[in-house]
Amino acid sequence: MPTNSKAAVPAVNLDNLDIDAKPASRPASAVVATVNGIAIKKGDADKFLALASKGRATDLDKLPKKQRDGLLKGYAVSVLIEDKASKEVPMKVKNKLAASYWAKQEMSKIDVSDKEAKAFYEKNKKMYKDKSGKLLAYDKVSQYIKVQLKQKKFNEKLIKNAKIVIK
Repeated sequence: MPTNSKAAVPAVNLDNLDIDAKPASRPASAVVATVNGIAIKKGDADKFLALASKGRATDLDKLPKKQRDGLLKGYAVSVLIEDKASKEVPMKVKNKLAASYWAKQEMSKIDVSDKEAKAFYEKNKKMYKDKSGKLLAYDKVSQYIKVQLKQKKFNEKLIKNAKIVIK
């Protein structure tokens, strides 16, 4: 073999070269990046990609390198925010946010029909007057009534099996 800088390169068969071939997708558990030592797993990055692309793309490994790197840097910002928040936000605030989130999720499962809302309105018309004392039309307050009824149903469901001791 020659020892100069123009060493012979072994022949490579490029007859069936597929320049459009996509790389194989890594498993969801594969670490695709780290930020301040925090691992970013491919599965989480794929979810972020699906959200960012509104479902048009769901596999990080199928993106061109420049887009993949940009997406990972964008996701890294979210990871940093979560990391900072987990360390710096007081537990009392975290608990209140978690409770608020949970309550919102549970309330979204409660249905209030137009019929229920209308019946409540008819029974409680005196509650729905403007500043001058004029009755507000049902269509002006129907959404507000539905929210009130959802809250009422939620509270009743929550307290139903609770053991409350007042001292």
